[in-house]
Amino acid sequence: MKIAFIGKGRVATHMSKAFLSAQHDVVMCGGKTRLFPVPADADVVIISIKDDAIEEVAREFIDSDALILHTSGSVSIEVIPSKRRGVLYPMQTFSFEREVDFRHVPLFLETSSEDDMHLLSRMAHDISDKQYPLNSNQRKTLHLAAVLCCNFVNHLLVLSHEVLNDSDIPFHTLLPLIDETIAKIHSIPPVEAQTGPAVRWDEKVISSHIDMLRDPLHKDIYRLLSESIRKTFINSQNK
Repeated sequence: MKIAFIGKGRVATHMSKAFLSAQHDVVMCGGKTRLFPVPADADVVIISIKDDAIEEVAREFIDSDALILHTSGSVSIEVIPSKRRGVLYPMQTFSFEREVDFRHVPLFLETSSEDDMHLLSRMAHDISDKQYPLNSNQRKTLHLAAVLCCNFVNHLLVLSHEVLNDSDIPFHTLLPLIDETIAKIHSIPPVEAQTGPAVRWDEKVISSHIDMLRDPLHKDIYRLLSESIRKTFINSQNK
């Protein structure tokens, strides 16, 4: 099929490469301000841009016969006014610096018709071994969970990196700990894997750590996370 991409960010870059490798005819049109027009004979148009701009761009294709898709986890299918519309959400973290094996990327699908779901399922199968139908409300919940477990966790790694840099300790010393933290939740629930001073409610250690952080915002993050961990642990013990 001829697939036109509107977008030039990380998702558009990696997904377009995957479809190109699957022998589809891929046309990159640029971002919201397009460098190239969307071909009139495109079978599918994939809008992969900032969430807030999807609805505005989608209105340009209200009379199109193509299947119009967006790739957002948090935006409803309803923002696309076309008669043929859908969502192709890849739940993965993407960076320009790293290649991703799309065959292992879960794809979450939604369309406005059964025929287009069959079409989108075939497309998804061309690039990934994992496809799941999911409505907009379910996908929004999934995206929330993804932000918590990926984006927020990565930010905590950024803070850890800063703390170590201040004392000239290399970040790679944390890698075995990080690897085991992730590895063990493949076999036990995260609530059972939780360790640390907040579980024990070691107030002296917690207070000492908070004092060591210079940024007041970072102090609040440590304090709130510790309180949340402790509350979660107590609730789990009472079940």
